[in-house]
Amino acid sequence: MDRRITLAIITIVLVLSSCTKVYIEEPVDRQIIVFPSIGGAGDNGYNDLITKGLTRVYMDHSGASMNYLTPETMEQAENQIYKWIKESGRKAAHTLLVLAASDYRDITEKILLDSDFKSGNGIEILTFEIPELPQSQNNVKAYSFMISMNDASYQAGVYAARMGYTNPLIWLAYSSDALLIKAADGFEAGYKSVTGLEPDRRHLSEDWHGYSMDREAYMQMEEIDGKYDFIYPVMGGSNMGIYRYLRENPDGPCVAGMDVDQSPYSSKVVGNVIKHIDNLLEQIVRDWINGVPIEHYIEYDTQSGYIEWCPVVD
Repeated sequence: MDRRITLAIITIVLVLSSCTKVYIEEPVDRQIIVFPSIGGAGDNGYNDLITKGLTRVYMDHSGASMNYLTPETMEQAENQIYKWIKESGRKAAHTLLVLAASDYRDITEKILLDSDFKSGNGIEILTFEIPELPQSQNNVKAYSFMISMNDASYQAGVYAARMGYTNPLIWLAYSSDALLIKAADGFEAGYKSVTGLEPDRRHLSEDWHGYSMDREAYMQMEEIDGKYDFIYPVMGGSNMGIYRYLRENPDGPCVAGMDVDQSPYSSKVVGNVIKHIDNLLEQIVRDWINGVPIEHYIEYDTQSGYIEWCPVVD
């Protein structure tokens, strides 16, 4: 995504919400509260696409109010989420909390499993990439969806093999995320189907911080450069550290871009896993505003049109 477009989108959202300081004085029918991943805004990828899709909904004057909060820690996020859930009954007949990261799993499950928890009217949670949400024990409803990287990662692995990369690396934000592991497995299966070989794997962090450690990724590239000829990185905003290193060291390994076309950031990006999360989220939220029920959980693959592997064509 063009940096100017990204900044314009973020500016629009922050102006309309003033971060955490906007409160609705008059009751409305429907309101949307957005919590992006911690430290995720401005990643030139997944999180900025989320903002882009929601901004289109808001700018279309859909009739729903929207607030965009940017907590700096998970503890702060939990406090803010509970605050909105408890107070929203006085502010809107229907409230949708968009918890835009799988990192909100523990908070979502904690809320759903608390049989004594009381909330305002019509509270619903839309969270991302959590396949097995527990059954709600109170009046809060929750939904989730996932854009599966399996097929696109497999295609990327096949591409890397057929292009003659002999020593690829799969680099993950952290080691224990099941969704990252599925993406890694997909790439490995694709590469192995052609070469019979298994790529090396490494992770950047022990937890979700690995999504926003671009400086650390940049520093670790010195160790990786010369050892691997292709990198398949699934690390969110941390990928920017890789692209920066490769701009400064153009003889380094080739790399896959993630979420959006990252080739403008480095000539070493030979293909991209493109996620159209903005289009998907826009459709889900528009349906919710119009009273269309949200499915409890749905998974989208490459057949859905919301994700694809796109080689860079010179």
